[in-house]
Amino acid sequence: MGERIFTLDDLSGVRSVCGCLACKLSTVFAEYLADLRTGYPGKVTTLGHRGAAPGTTAVPHFLAVRVGDALLDVVVWEEMRPDQLRAWLPAAEARARVPQLAARIPRLVRIRQALRAGTFTPSGPTGAALSAGGRYPSFRFLVEHWPTLKKEFTP
Repeated sequence: MGERIFTLDDLSGVRSVCGCLACKLSTVFAEYLADLRTGYPGKVTTLGHRGAAPGTTAVPHFLAVRVGDALLDVVVWEEMRPDQLRAWLPAAEARARVPQLAARIPRLVRIRQALRAGTFTPSGPTGAALSAGGRYPSFRFLVEHWPTLKKEFTP
């Protein structure tokens, strides 16, 4: 599945906690994820302006948002309980990277932009996964393929 591109039209009529752009995007994205995920334990909970509750993990998601001719990368945060994190990201070594990579948002955005622009093409299975068209540089993809991306990407 290709990346879902959101537009400001997607936000019209959306009710969110505070009505700001970030909360509206979080609400729209949570609905989108809920429709996509099957077998996911519990409901999708985005963070808005609050931090993650004790015992949960704050997971960033990158949204591609079209504003006029520009395509922007925007981050919304989801709160996941341990069982949700395991269901979403089965590989333990990838799950262990989530907090580390969540702290590297600017670098991950640069990787996404370079992939989108065609100025960076990773090798091996990472590159093959992207070129096959079934994957796009979501946060999950970046976490799963971080060893290759970290080694090969030079900004």
